[in-house]
Amino acid sequence: MSAPRPAQDGSAAQPSLSVGEASAPPVVIAIDPSRRTNADLMVACRDLGYIGGGRTLDPTHGLGTFWRGWSPDGLVRTDIDPTKSPSASRGVDFRYMPWAPIFSAVVFDPPYKLNGTERPGADDRYGVNAPARWQDRMALILAGVRECARVVAPGGHLLVKCQDQVVSGSVVWQTDEVTRAAEGSGLSKVDRLEFLSYRPQPDGRRQVHARRNHSTLLVFRKP
Repeated sequence: MSAPRPAQDGSAAQPSLSVGEASAPPVVIAIDPSRRTNADLMVACRDLGYIGGGRTLDPTHGLGTFWRGWSPDGLVRTDIDPTKSPSASRGVDFRYMPWAPIFSAVVFDPPYKLNGTERPGADDRYGVNAPARWQDRMALILAGVRECARVVAPGGHLLVKCQDQVVSGSVVWQTDEVTRAAEGSGLSKVDRLEFLSYRPQPDGRRQVHARRNHSTLLVFRKP
């Protein structure tokens, strides 16, 4: 890096780059309002080195929205719905996957909405349109966390999208439950990134807890 040159107007000048020098990598912030999509989250995780260093698995591919900004080479894209599972024509259940621990990164986006106001279009996309007890949905998520942890290679990362949320008047600390499941599978939590959103308080409901208008991407590492 060459030394800064004084600007002619007396203001501070930016350092100039010599031929062959790279600019500084982008700064990744845990809570960043400029991240507007899940694809932005994946770019941030790439910049942090959590994805992109080897084979990556997305076992909840759906419409592929996580990869609309960037995708790693050799990404394995599967889903329980065969029509959304490009890498496995018969589909794959994320609780029972056929692989050994071969992936340097697994990106798991389970149907983490436990209950709340119905959103027909979004609920269909995320697989929470069918009635179910929130405890059963939570058990499904945790089973997926444990199976995803199993197929992560040593030194690799597991990324899990989840959300603390109010259910029947009480807070369910989903991030804590996911962390316990991952740590119980031998992984260690190394990071968390928040994804901001906004949903208004439903009409006619008394608010008893702070609104949680954000979801969380937890990052774990297998030793």
